[in-house]
Amino acid sequence: MKVEIIEKTENPLFKRTEVKFKADHAGEPTPKRLDARAQLAAQLGVAEELIVIEKLASTYGRQVASGIARVYSSREQLERLEPKFLLERDMPKEAKAEAKPEEKPNVEKPPEKKVEEPKEAKPEEKPKEAAKPEKPEAEKAGEAPEGAKPEEKAKEAVEGGKEG
Repeated sequence: MKVEIIEKTENPLFKRTEVKFKADHAGEPTPKRLDARAQLAAQLGVAEELIVIEKLASTYGRQVASGIARVYSSREQLERLEPKFLLERDMPKEAKAEAKPEEKPNVEKPPEKKVEEPKEAKPEEKPKEAAKPEKPEAEKAGEAPEGAKPEEKAKEAVEGGKEG
């Protein structure tokens, strides 16, 4: 892997140097952040601990990764300005495993609040149903109701004829 610095900008307000770079990785996978950081440190002449790689990505079909890094003048400035996730991302795996238990103290969850279910209300009196209209006299006389099946209507008509 070959790292080439494209642009280097001094930022006196944050006491850091912002660097844009390319990493040529022909025939290899996208380089690891630790490897790119080591090569940048060698080219810039600073300690690896003072470099944070914000972005390192390859484009599809090319063997060149582009990246953005920030080089700080002191470790205190770096820790004050950079988000924790970027600091963790640039750590070796062994350091990540050691740092994890320290960061997450054993905190007990607060007891969950129980939601009270509403008590059953007294059964309300059902509203009186509207009086049903009286059935037509034809139904009272024994004819089939209007909603009856045709077979039932025919059967009732035959029975009605026998009676009378």
